[in-house]
Amino acid sequence: MSEPFALDFAVLEHLRGYPEELHRYANLMKQTHPRGMSAVEFLLGRAGAQDGFLETICRMIKGGEAAVTAVEAADLAGVPPRAFLEDIAAHPDFPAPVFRREHRAVWRKQDIEQYLQAHG
Repeated sequence: MSEPFALDFAVLEHLRGYPEELHRYANLMKQTHPRGMSAVEFLLGRAGAQDGFLETICRMIKGGEAAVTAVEAADLAGVPPRAFLEDIAAHPDFPAPVFRREHRAVWRKQDIEQYLQAHG
C-alpha cells in the first residue's frame, strides 16, 4: 500500500465512535482514491481547510504524531467515553487537548499515557 493511502487508513482507525466523521471521511476516500489521491492531502489541501476534529486528526497523522480521541482515551482508561470526558478529562491537571468541541476531542497519545500512568 502506498504511503498516502496508508495515512488515510491510519486516520480511519481513529474514527470509531464518531459515525458522522467516519461517513464523511469514507466518502472522501471513495472520491480521492480512484484518482490516485490521498483523502488526507485532499482534506488538508483545500482552500479554507477548517480546524475541525477530522482535520486535526489528519494533521497529526500526516505530521507523524500519535493521536488519541476521547473514545480511544476512554478505552485506555478502562471507562466509558462519557465518564472519561466528565470525570477524568475534567481534572484541572489533565493534559489540554489539541482539539475539543463537545464530545469530540483529540490529544497527543503520549500525554494521555503519561497522565494515566501517573494517576492510575
